Amino acid sequence: MTGRQTGASAGRRIRLDRESRRDQILAAATGLIARRGFWGLTVREVALECAITEAGVLHHVGSKDRLLTAVLEYRDRLDRHALASRLGVDVAALEADPAPFGLRELCVATVERNAAQPEIVQLYAVLQGEALAAEHPAHDYFVRRERIAMSLFERAAAASGVDAALRETTARETMAAMDGLQLRWLTDRDAVDFVREWERFADRLFA
Repeated sequence: MTGRQTGASAGRRIRLDRESRRDQILAAATGLIARRGFWGLTVREVALECAITEAGVLHHVGSKDRLLTAVLEYRDRLDRHALASRLGVDVAALEADPAPFGLRELCVATVERNAAQPEIVQLYAVLQGEALAAEHPAHDYFVRRERIAMSLFERAAAASGVDAALRETTARETMAAMDGLQLRWLTDRDAVDFVREWERFADRLFA
C-alpha cells in the first residue's frame, strides 16, 4: 500500500453516512486548527486525515470559512451539553435567569471540563488570538461568544447573591482569572495542575 496512512484509514476510503462523514471532517479539522491555527489549515490536509478528496470535504462544508464556522458550532454544541451535565441541569437551564447554579459551581464545572480536553481548549485559544483581527472569519463569532459567556457568568453571579451593581464586573474578572490560569496551563501542562490551582484561587476569590 502506497497511500499516506491517516487516522481514518490506511490509504483506503471508508464509506460513512452523511452525518458521520461530516462529524469526521469536523473532528479532523478541530485537531488541525488546534495545532496550526486557521490560517495554517488547508482543505487538502483535512481531506487526507479523512481519506477522502478535497471535493468531498467541500461537499459537506461548502468552503474553508464555512468549515471553521461548522467546527466552532459543533464544539459549542458538545460543550454546552457537557457543561450542563456536569452542573446536573438540562441544557435549557443554561439560559435561566437567575441561573440554577452559583458562580463557583459554574467555574468548577468549566475548569474540570476544559482540563479534560486540552486540545479543544488550545483550539479556542489559538483561534481567539487570531480572531482579534476584524477580518478574521471567526471575529464576529468570538464577539458573540464573549457576550454569551458574560451573560451566563452574570446570571450565575446573581444566583450567588452578588449585588446587581457588581455582577458584570464580577463576571468579567472571574472569566479573566480563569482565562489567565488556563493559558499558563496550556503553556506548561506538566507544571500546572489547572483544576487544583483554580480550586486554590477560588478559595480566595469566593471567600
